[in-house]
Amino acid sequence: MGIRSTPKSPSTGGGTHPSSTCHIPVLVGDFGGVPYHFLSGTVNYINSATSDWEENSRATVQEADVCVFVIVEQIGRITWETEVTEALLAGKPFLVLCLDKTYQRYLTLNSTFPPPADLSVLPEQERSLIATLREIEEERRLTAVAYSPGIFRNVLRRELSKLFDIALGQLEDRNRRRATVPLLTDPARLTMTDLRVAQAIAVDEWEDKRLRKAALRALAARGTLDEDALLSLLASTEQGVQRMTVELLGDLHAARPVDPALFEHVVAVANASDDVGIPRRLVPVLLDMNLPAAIDALEMLDMEDSGSKRRLADALETHEAAIAREGLQAAAAHLLEKCLSNTSESDWKTRCRAYLARLGFGPAAAGTA
Repeated sequence: MGIRSTPKSPSTGGGTHPSSTCHIPVLVGDFGGVPYHFLSGTVNYINSATSDWEENSRATVQEADVCVFVIVEQIGRITWETEVTEALLAGKPFLVLCLDKTYQRYLTLNSTFPPPADLSVLPEQERSLIATLREIEEERRLTAVAYSPGIFRNVLRRELSKLFDIALGQLEDRNRRRATVPLLTDPARLTMTDLRVAQAIAVDEWEDKRLRKAALRALAARGTLDEDALLSLLASTEQGVQRMTVELLGDLHAARPVDPALFEHVVAVANASDDVGIPRRLVPVLLDMNLPAAIDALEMLDMEDSGSKRRLADALETHEAAIAREGLQAAAAHLLEKCLSNTSESDWKTRCRAYLARLGFGPAAAGTA
């Protein structure tokens, strides 16, 4: 385990560290790690005709498992313009520690010169301090932890321990998921705890899509999925997961009667999607779940796609007896008329013909040639 630490001192520009930060290499060693300490020279570097401090810093951040950035009194340019950005892009866990008197100075300056006050009247050091801590706390929503020199080691130990606690929690969660995956093919064996893990797998956008689909099938077989998870899955950026959620909607949302607001939401999702597979799958599913509510909701469905029109007509015919029994003939007829309509302004063929005419190559133009 490597821990990258970068303290910055005002009078030396980072050349001589305050006594508090000399605890970093010792404490990292106590955790069983290898310190990459800027001021001790234990960082990655290459001396050559093209040497570059920024490249050295990026290489060290990439090598580290955890980064610790320490603000003593002034802001180091490479730290905040290169290293923090590299850590964020690489997904590295990192801490930001700030000397308490420096943080208090920032709070005072920030209240005295609230945005959009002109900071040009301040010395460069003060401007840099305000700009950097505003970026940390207000723009990037990161947390800077204040420390006093006498307790720096204790604060660093506490904050590193929090990261280790989070990491162990992630490992525990991973182990639970891996133990649950083999059970997904036999949903009847899943306990309530297993079902919660399956739901976590299904909604995780970073999880393998094959596992997410397996979890979805298991949840559908058991008819259990909470509403927030369902809405999350309907908005999934993974096309296959979103499609499967729509296909299994009737099983995933087992509560009856169905809230009409859910149907309206799903239709809105279909209208906003560029994937024609969503409305095509949605039409028969909604009609099977609740015929009257589905017919009302499908009035709002965009009918640009011929495949969706065909599926709607087929599904309505399948439910012909139920439509007659429940007195829904007029509403069903209106939907069928939409299926047969080719005059919608959004119809791509209509727009294509209009564009062709504007170019002077329409039927009329051809007849006069």
